[in-house]
Amino acid sequence: MNIFVSGLSGVDNFLQLLGVILLFVVVLVITYLTTKFVGGVKMGTLKDSNFKVIDTYKLMQNKYLQIIKVGTRYFVIAVGKDDIRLLTELKEDEITVKDRSTKQNNNFQDILKAFKKQIEKEDNSGDLFAEQSDEHDNADKTNPH
Repeated sequence: MNIFVSGLSGVDNFLQLLGVILLFVVVLVITYLTTKFVGGVKMGTLKDSNFKVIDTYKLMQNKYLQIIKVGTRYFVIAVGKDDIRLLTELKEDEITVKDRSTKQNNNFQDILKAFKKQIEKEDNSGDLFAEQSDEHDNADKTNPH
């Protein structure tokens, strides 16, 4: 029944495993490069576009208000699941454009450290509450009202 397994030696099995791992790594590299290429092409077309989404506000699921810039003019549009409607045109002095370039570029390690600090802070505050509760219980036992 197991003709394939019984015919292979340990070295052959190891070489077969290395081949599969190598093939997997090649597929991952090709996927990464393709994603980078497609993303770069898309960003290049968006950068030179006359259309920009300035701000988006979610009203409810599948319903948004967006401020868009078309050329040099600003518009407020309502975006729904099946339709888009023009609400009004805005003057440039009515718009406060957020500078997105000042946003911090956090790497994963920085985000993880901040998350750990937040978890530790919550754990410590929980311990303080538990200690205060224990002290209150002990005070009640020693000083009955």
